[in-house]
Amino acid sequence: MGYSARTYACAEDYLACSALDSTACLISDVRMPGMTGFQLFEALQAGGKCFPVIFITACQRETTEHKARDLGAAGYFRKPFNGQQLMTRVQCVLSARTAG
Repeated sequence: MGYSARTYACAEDYLACSALDSTACLISDVRMPGMTGFQLFEALQAGGKCFPVIFITACQRETTEHKARDLGAAGYFRKPFNGQQLMTRVQCVLSARTAG
C-alpha cells in the first residue's frame, strides 16, 4: 500500500527507538511479552505522543474492546481479521490525520 512500516519485538523496544517522533499510526497487539499494548498506549500518552493507535488481539472478551475504546483507540480488530479491513482503517485514520 506504499506505507513504510517497522516492527519491534516488544513495546519496550518501540519506546526506546528513534521512530517515536515520526510515527503516523501505530498498530499494536494487546497482549505482548512485557508491557501490554494498553500499557504502551498509556505510556505514549503520558509522554505527549498523540498519534492514532489501532489494536489487534486474539482476546474475545468484550471488556478488552471496551478498554481499547475507553483509551481512545483509533481501531480494534480481533484475530483473525481481514487484512483489507485493517488497511482501510489505516487509510481512514491517516487521511483524517492529514486533513485535520
